[in-house]
Amino acid sequence: MTANVSSFVQAQIVEEQPQEHGPGQEQGVSSAVVPRTTVIPSLRVTQRYDSNVFFVPGRNLEDFVTGFSPHVKATHRNQWIEATLGGGAIGEVYAKNPGLNYVGSNGLIDLNLDGAMNQLVRGLGLRMSDAISYTPQPPAFAAPTAGSQISEPFVQGIQARRANSFTNAARIEGSYFFSSFMGVISTYTDRRIRFGKQIATPAGVSQGGFIDTNFQTLTTGLAVKLTPADTISFSHQYQKGGFSDPNRGDSGFSTQGALARWSRAVTPSLQVVSEVGFSAIGSSSSVYPVGAISIEWEAQYTKTQLSYSRSIAPSFFTLGTPLLSQSVAGSIKRRVSESLSLSLSGSYAINQSIPDSSLLTFESYAVTPGLEYVIGPRLTAALSYTRSNFQRSFSGQSFDFDRNMVMITLFAEWR
Repeated sequence: MTANVSSFVQAQIVEEQPQEHGPGQEQGVSSAVVPRTTVIPSLRVTQRYDSNVFFVPGRNLEDFVTGFSPHVKATHRNQWIEATLGGGAIGEVYAKNPGLNYVGSNGLIDLNLDGAMNQLVRGLGLRMSDAISYTPQPPAFAAPTAGSQISEPFVQGIQARRANSFTNAARIEGSYFFSSFMGVISTYTDRRIRFGKQIATPAGVSQGGFIDTNFQTLTTGLAVKLTPADTISFSHQYQKGGFSDPNRGDSGFSTQGALARWSRAVTPSLQVVSEVGFSAIGSSSSVYPVGAISIEWEAQYTKTQLSYSRSIAPSFFTLGTPLLSQSVAGSIKRRVSESLSLSLSGSYAINQSIPDSSLLTFESYAVTPGLEYVIGPRLTAALSYTRSNFQRSFSGQSFDFDRNMVMITLFAEWR
């Protein structure tokens, strides 16, 4: 667990990221695998100082916030299926603004059916997952994850005002490998975010409204394992975004594009993944370069992740429109001793409306240094500080604010 605030808000969106198949990867698990079920409960308790709990400019609306997050994860594995089921609650209590107190929830189900599919047709694979969350505090940034994962379209550095929100992200991936080094993979994702009551802000502050948003992506292509260390894929990608705005009615957009992806295990400790392609907006002739690159390096005492992505994402705040979204994220964690680790993570994002970039712009950054201390086999303590800045420009008007947080965390996990 990286000791930073981002890891706390990441839990509000998704607990785990499903892994993609690789060409030539063994489909299913061996019939010799002994069925096994594991249940892991955990509890996270936090105390933080927050300099700006209402996310507004020009004021010092500080508070002391106590948070708690009980969670349980169950896994089961046999020769037919690998399944993960998890869920929990997220709650916060505010010392100076009790009207902001809330209890949220999250859940995840992930089913790997490769073993069962491979018994029907050799080389056939299927994986399905669904993650849900309910929170009145939509996060701006997620904690650094495996660099091969492109950022979630609803977590792209946009710090929206407080509002009851429900997010659902469903994913299904089918694959068929007709040889040990070549196959086809098709992935469909459906992400939805819905908003309810908006939390009142201090008088005289206008922050804009929310738009219920759907975002669907279908990617299909050929994957080839060139060498034991190199894998490439060529895919077609279709995306469709839909907005339900009470002020402007329903609207949407769609894109068509192509992606080329290359991954290489440079050494056992160094992994590089790159992706390059283009997306064309359906309602115009505009074509935009898109892609991503990530580097992951893990040594005996140090782990480093660095990623950059450029993609098309929907705007769910202020105005429903497609965004050209660029984000950079990085983290480094150094184990100083058997019990003590130091970490530093940072994120930067800029989102601009397209085709007219002057209409809406979101720009933000967050930096979090921290330390983590292992108290015992089940208990870990962490201390972190986060400095963040958020800027929004809409039709020539600017809305900027800063936020500073200091957080102490106790995390217990019973394996």
